Amino acid sequence: MLLAAGLVSGLAGGCERASQAREPGSLAVAPGDPWVGPAVAEFTLLERSGRALTRADLLGRPFVMNFVFTTCTGPCPAMSASMAELETALAGTPVRLVSVSVDPGHDTPEVLAAYARSLGADAEQWLFLTGAEEEVVGLATSIYMSAARAPEGQARPGEQVAHSTKLVVVDGQGLVRGYYEGTTEAGRRGAAERALHLASQ
Repeated sequence: MLLAAGLVSGLAGGCERASQAREPGSLAVAPGDPWVGPAVAEFTLLERSGRALTRADLLGRPFVMNFVFTTCTGPCPAMSASMAELETALAGTPVRLVSVSVDPGHDTPEVLAAYARSLGADAEQWLFLTGAEEEVVGLATSIYMSAARAPEGQARPGEQVAHSTKLVVVDGQGLVRGYYEGTTEAGRRGAAERALHLASQ
């Protein structure tokens, strides 16, 4: 079963240690806020191209990460639409986008490649990752993101994985610098402003 820590409970505990008791609701921080959250764990996943990608490959540039799956009929379409708008807004900047599948058993690199094409995703700016379930779980839990698979037969198709709708802004050192709602214009704008500020540092 794919199972990661719940977002709110994880943030309340882990980010309190990292940031001197900021409340979860205040983690949509302003562009220049000094807040620093948890570090992204080491991982090795496959990009939609089939090449292996690690944490080290993402360092040096800020990125915006989210967790989705291709057959999702819940929030994923809105989240991926937000990422597509971020791709346009951040074109020509160092900021990258990273979408990680929480249904890696289904979402092979080939499936993610087709999904990326349907979104018009630029292969250099917007990465799509999948791989071993334990790698996805480790990555999600390291930054207090939620992802929980429903027991077999207890969810309708497209609803088999409940997961966070947050956009996670990460700096060039692999440290989380803010969490933003991925289904709203305000969240998308906040994530873009935070990432651009980090890119200018």
